Amino acid sequence: MTVEASFVVPWVVFIIVWIMYLGYFEYDRCLLFQDDYSLATQTASRIATTSDKQGWLDAHAAGQMGGKYMGTPGPSTTGTVSGGKVNVKSGLKVSHPLSFHAGMIPVSNWNVSDEVNADDFSYTRRMRLFRAGMRIIGGE
Repeated sequence: MTVEASFVVPWVVFIIVWIMYLGYFEYDRCLLFQDDYSLATQTASRIATTSDKQGWLDAHAAGQMGGKYMGTPGPSTTGTVSGGKVNVKSGLKVSHPLSFHAGMIPVSNWNVSDEVNADDFSYTRRMRLFRAGMRIIGGE
C-alpha cells in the first residue's frame, strides 16, 4: 500500500461504519413510532370501556416495546385514555460514546420522542362509510 492509501482507507472505513450507525439510530426512531402507533390502535380498537383500555394499555406497553432497540435499554412509555381517544407518548435515549468522550455530538441530538393519538373508530369502518357515501353520490 502507498502512504496515501494508509490515510484514505481508515477514513473510508470510518465513514462506512458511521453510516451504518446512523442507520441503526434511524431504525430505532422508526421502530418507536411503529410500536407507539400499534399500541395506541390496539388499545383503541380492542376494548370497550375506558378503564379497561387504560389497564390494557399499561399492562401491554412493556411487551409491545420489548428489547428490540439497539444502543439503548429501551423506551419509556406512558399512555392516557380519555373517552374513545388513546394517547401514547414514548421517549428513547440512545447513548453514543462520541457525545460523552470527545464532545463531538450534542447529547440532545440522540434523544427521540414520539406521541401518537388514536380513537376507537375502526379504519375499515371508515373506508366502508366512505365507499357507501361515494356510491350514494354516484362517484363509484
